[in-house]
Amino acid sequence: MTTRTLPPGAYDKLTATVTRDTGDRRTAALWIHASALARHAHDHVLAYDRPPGPGGLLKSLESLANSHHALVPLSDPAVLPLWEQPLGAAAWAAIEEFWDRHPALEGEHRVDGYALGDTYQLLSEEARKGRALCQTPPWVARLLLRLSLEPAMEEWGLADVRMIDPACGTGHIAVAAFHMVRVPPIRGRRPAPVGHGPRAVERALAAVSGVDLDAYAAALTAYRLLASSAHVLGVSLDRVPASWPVNVAAADSLLDRTEPLLAAGAYHACVANPPYITPKDPTVRDQVRAAYPQVAAGKYSLALPFTALMLEHLAVPGGFVAQLTANSFMKREFGRRYVTEFLPRFDARWIIDTSGAYIPGHGTPTCILVHRARPPVGDTVTVIRGNRGEPHVPEDPARGLVWRAIEDAVDSRLAWDRFQAGADLARCGGGSTP
Repeated sequence: MTTRTLPPGAYDKLTATVTRDTGDRRTAALWIHASALARHAHDHVLAYDRPPGPGGLLKSLESLANSHHALVPLSDPAVLPLWEQPLGAAAWAAIEEFWDRHPALEGEHRVDGYALGDTYQLLSEEARKGRALCQTPPWVARLLLRLSLEPAMEEWGLADVRMIDPACGTGHIAVAAFHMVRVPPIRGRRPAPVGHGPRAVERALAAVSGVDLDAYAAALTAYRLLASSAHVLGVSLDRVPASWPVNVAAADSLLDRTEPLLAAGAYHACVANPPYITPKDPTVRDQVRAAYPQVAAGKYSLALPFTALMLEHLAVPGGFVAQLTANSFMKREFGRRYVTEFLPRFDARWIIDTSGAYIPGHGTPTCILVHRARPPVGDTVTVIRGNRGEPHVPEDPARGLVWRAIEDAVDSRLAWDRFQAGADLARCGGGSTP
């Protein structure tokens, strides 16, 4: 059984047990999750030593931090305050017994760490409620990337393409993007391959960036990208070349203009599932409103400033911007300026109603928006509208009736677009598409 099958109450019970020892729920969640992370590295032979006891976990984290510079935050007490709040024997035994029964793994041939990401969301109430951490399921991430990163690779070429998730959480979208760049899909015009060896891994790492406000979530994203790289290469983490870039940072994407990964006009694809909450801190709320007056009106959702960030700041001219976002802007006053004044300035490509699809962890009705960072081209926007929701919770959300209908509609439209492009090329005497 993987951790994804467990109800949230199982994590709450363990967290309550460890909190009685640490006195702090956030630290308890980090002790629990860091233990799962160390096990993941050891069990997948990404690291060799896992000494026993709470002290052994601290040594494991220090060893991981020494294996690659991107993992240094794992030994930083400001990121993981475990050194400052030691754990007793009883609480440690509860953690070990829990992970013995419910390993945070996806199997020996899957090292991407999706279960680790999902588990952090379930364990950390602070991240879940305070920062609206909500992981993007892999099958949703793949669709977002198919409508953004994939056409960006076709347009700019595999050697140059760069993407960013400015609200990366624990890295679900970033890891999926890494694999898409490493092994490009065969559809339409395929980008020139760079092979499946070390060069492909290095290129994929260089192409993918992620930034998040949560320093531990960002560190987990870096770990997952490195773990995926090491697994492809068949080596341990300390054998991934230190010169290879791991473009992940902990920063406030909306307000930080000093973080190099947030440089203006650096990305051909910007992809995110940004937080949908209204900032609770009035100081932060006013700072964001001042930075994004074109969209941050009234009791705005943070998703709107993230759209402005990606379209106006991060994307190259013509870059693709895709996001899963709450559809509340369509129905509430704070979205009026966003809909009538901001979005019409950009080239809308897709509007997909996902409110009827069952997306675990997403209780808020959602939609997918895909734009290009340029003025509108033509007068056509592809819209996929929902007629009804799922009749029941699907056993496999990726194969739910609504989600499958959405994917089928996307497939049909993309196939038609490829046919039309081929016909136009042939009409102009350019022959057929590759």
